[in-house]
Amino acid sequence: MTEGKYGGQAQLSASALKKNKRQGTWSRMKRSKQVYLMLLPVMAFYILFSYVPMYGIVLAWKDYLPSYGILGSPGVGWKYFIEFFTRPNMFRALRNTLVISGLKLLFCFPAPILLALVLNEVRKQTYRKVLQWMVYLPYFLSWVVIGGIVKQILAVDDGLINNIIALFGGERKAFLLNSSNFYPILILAELWKGMGWGTVIYIAAISGIDPSLYEAATIDGAGRLGHVLRITLPGLLPLITVNLIIQIGNIMNAGFDSVYNLYNKAVISVSEIIDTLVYTSGQQTRYGFSTAVGLFKNVINFALLLGGNLMTKKINGYSMYSLD
Repeated sequence: MTEGKYGGQAQLSASALKKNKRQGTWSRMKRSKQVYLMLLPVMAFYILFSYVPMYGIVLAWKDYLPSYGILGSPGVGWKYFIEFFTRPNMFRALRNTLVISGLKLLFCFPAPILLALVLNEVRKQTYRKVLQWMVYLPYFLSWVVIGGIVKQILAVDDGLINNIIALFGGERKAFLLNSSNFYPILILAELWKGMGWGTVIYIAAISGIDPSLYEAATIDGAGRLGHVLRITLPGLLPLITVNLIIQIGNIMNAGFDSVYNLYNKAVISVSEIIDTLVYTSGQQTRYGFSTAVGLFKNVINFALLLGGNLMTKKINGYSMYSLD
């Protein structure tokens, strides 16, 4: 009788805690109702243009015929998935996709953070604006232009790098035809194009840090490095966490534009990714097959997104998708 009494009290207490938590969440939403009202147009946009069209994923199990429509087209079961996983170069493309995405996560993710910290330490406003303009500019060039510039710089006959090597008596090298050079060239091109633009959000976040914190740190004897390590980086940590989760959730997208504009048949063993495999084999016009490949990638990305979100919540105590 006593056990039943205490068990009932514990169950009642747990349900009361859940109820209080729901009420607390609802009260916070009511206090911030203006923010949620501002979100309504954004939510409507994504529902209309992102969620409603998601019914199209059934194409992965359909032999799409325009005259019959998506739902009316005959079904093919798991044919396209089996075809994709049994393609001769599929696992090579999967490996290259993961390797390139891993290198981008290792080098391209922290680069904008470091650049933002460096730009923030430039005290002369004129120099700072010029530097920002210089590092932002490549972002506005298409990958076709960036790829052409890189190929011209590394050309064997009249490329800038080989001209310098020849000037000092060295032998000209075909950098773009060497598989061991492809990853460094690709990562450097990615850094050149995107690093400057990636600093925008971090510089904006740094400008939002309370200046009194820096003043207090200076009084306590902290120098510029102390400001960065003890104030700026902790202030950027929530933003870094969110961007890291997004990057982890995009691991299966190695970047079609950059890879396609820099690779060639001589380095295809290390440069062919899933997207280029589908594109160069002409499979992008087979809507069912393309949908199946895209669905495979997105399912893995979604699982990694949830895993990254859970991991950062355990480490930092907060996450990207959390109301508590």
